[in-house]
Amino acid sequence: MSTHNINIRRQFNPDSRTHMLDRLKVEHGQILRKLNLLELQYLDMCRGKTPDYSLMQSIVVYIQEYPEQIHHPLEDMIYSIYLERVDDAEFVRKLIPEHTQLEVVTRELRELLESLPKCPASNEKFKQLLSEFLVGQRHHIYTEESEVFPLVKSALTIEDWKRLQYMTPILDDPISGRWTWYDYERLSREIEGKYKMEFPGGGNGNLNLTETDHPQMV
Repeated sequence: MSTHNINIRRQFNPDSRTHMLDRLKVEHGQILRKLNLLELQYLDMCRGKTPDYSLMQSIVVYIQEYPEQIHHPLEDMIYSIYLERVDDAEFVRKLIPEHTQLEVVTRELRELLESLPKCPASNEKFKQLLSEFLVGQRHHIYTEESEVFPLVKSALTIEDWKRLQYMTPILDDPISGRWTWYDYERLSREIEGKYKMEFPGGGNGNLNLTETDHPQMV
């Protein structure tokens, strides 16, 4: 666990209406890239090849830990304030429990992945769950960026953003085994390093695919 200290609030401009939305979009880009790399391994499995289980596990751990601990809580706080401002917001209201649903599927994926390749009988179940996970994650991100973020940007005030800034958790100290900002960065670099070793030329992992690029997977 990293012992470096970093105050992520210092990265924010309290006078900007969009600083947190910009941060969330950057994090979406990081998550989408990990999903793209995970899909390459999924396609190998569909072709009968042996995937890099170590790489897959690192990706799933990242997608589980980062959104659960940092990304989703910030979005939930933003959406909660939006719901205070707007009465007819059922569409946005549904996104908060959707975060929990995604996290449950991610945990299930992690458990199944940890049982492979020792339990080949779980292989088909894992591929099906992974396919649904990839589609669900991309659709969720696409919906937030194309439909929800513009609504939030127009409804929240400067004071709302300042309030959110003070509500945002600080990843300064590794207390009780909690990951710090540097731990997430380290794992992200580890994933990228493994990918580059496997695909020195970059391959399709550089693609930043959107929900419309993969509306369905089989």
